[in-house]
Amino acid sequence: MTGLIAYVLDVTIAVLFFLPFYMKLRSFEGLKVEIYSYRVLPASMLTLAACAVLIVEFLLFFLFATGLAEGWKQFAAIGLLSVFTWLTWRKKRSTGAETCACYGNVGFLNRFPVYRNLVLIGILLIDAGLKREPGDAYSMLHSLVLVMALSFTVELMTIRWKRKEV
Repeated sequence: MTGLIAYVLDVTIAVLFFLPFYMKLRSFEGLKVEIYSYRVLPASMLTLAACAVLIVEFLLFFLFATGLAEGWKQFAAIGLLSVFTWLTWRKKRSTGAETCACYGNVGFLNRFPVYRNLVLIGILLIDAGLKREPGDAYSMLHSLVLVMALSFTVELMTIRWKRKEV
């Protein structure tokens, strides 16, 4: 039973890393502007930082979807979310901006990013206490496709929801 719970948590976390990866990839210039808005890097480093964020988010999506690097993936995700949370909190203190563009058009995930990240860190801590054995290559591929399908479904539902509002 704990293996099933670990799998569901891993797939959920994988979706929550694939969505921002995909959204940021679609709007690479927007990602650079977002990074610049935190005022921690010079303009000459923005492309490198944007590439690093994309690579890390893709790796975390891949590791959570496949079940590889048990323990390490949670540690890395908590570290990344902690940095993002600190930067967002710092930006909010200096500018008053309470939202981020991390999830692109998926607006409900962009509101209250500090609280969202703290909840995700809590989920990651629970996930770290559960062990999931990685499956064979076929089940890993199946999980990758499942995560991408769920992510695109969220994106399509968001687009449809926004069209109904207009």
